[in-house]
Formats: sequence, C-alpha cells, structure tokens
Amino acid sequence: MDSLNIIQLTELTYWDVCIRIGLAVFYALIIGWDRDSKNKPMDFRAYIIIAISTCGIAIFTQELIHMYEDSSEVISIGIGKIIAGVLTGIGFLGAGAIIHIDDNRVVGTATGASIWASAGIGLIVGFGFLALSAFMFAAMALTLIVGGKCLKTFQGRSDHEDY
Repeated sequence: MDSLNIIQLTELTYWDVCIRIGLAVFYALIIGWDRDSKNKPMDFRAYIIIAISTCGIAIFTQELIHMYEDSSEVISIGIGKIIAGVLTGIGFLGAGAIIHIDDNRVVGTATGASIWASAGIGLIVGFGFLALSAFMFAAMALTLIVGGKCLKTFQGRSDHEDY
C-alpha cells in the first residue's frame, strides 16, 4: 500500500465523488439560499462550505476504512467518532447564529438548526446514502419554506425580519 495516495481512490470512483459532492452543494445551496434571502446571519456560501467539507470527510472516512481493512498496521477508525466530532463542531457554528434579543425573543434558531442539518446531509451524501439525503433535503426545504409562510399567516410575523 502506498503511503501517499494522491490520485488513486480505493473504494469509490471519481464519478461517485463528483455526484456526491455535487448533490451536497446543490442541497446546501437551496437551503442556504432560503436563509440568505431572508436576511439570516449566514449566507448560502457557508452552507455550501459546510456540506462540501462534511461530504468530503465522509468520503475520506470510507476511503481510510477500505484502505486499512486488510492491513496488519494498528489503526482505529471509528465512523461514529468521526460523525460525532463533525456534528459537534458544526453545532458550535450553528449556535453562533442564535441570538437572544430581549426577554421574550430569540432569533436564529431555524438558521442554527439548518446549519447543523446541512452538515448531516453532507455526511449522509458523502457516505453514499443518496435517497436518504434527498428525503432529508426535501423535508428540510419544505419545513423552511412552508414554515416561514406559516409564521406569517398564523403568527403575523415574517421569517424575513432582521434582528
């Protein structure tokens, strides 16, 4: 086994990688665009960066596991540890979007949650569960779009309000 694996993938094809990263970018763009169009604290680029990086980490994890599965070298790769680490780290980023304005008002919770969920979608796409990621994306987009309209209709406030 080469110690430096610059060009060769062992588990996936480059076509697989392109499809996975492309889907992660597309999903994050739509979700981020929704938040950005409503003047939320993070623009669509942050969502794309999060999805690309988490997707890449998932692909990298798969490659590492495949690369060392028959190795006599002692290596411990825990998929659960990688997933937990990524989602915990992104949770801090999402928490930064939540702002307490006054005694009765906290804003940015949907943005914070969607940042964290975008990371989850990126991981799921990266691990190759494309149908699951599509369902998650559809549910998230529907929640953000329809939920924003419901806020306006039933609570008399807009999802477009600034802080």
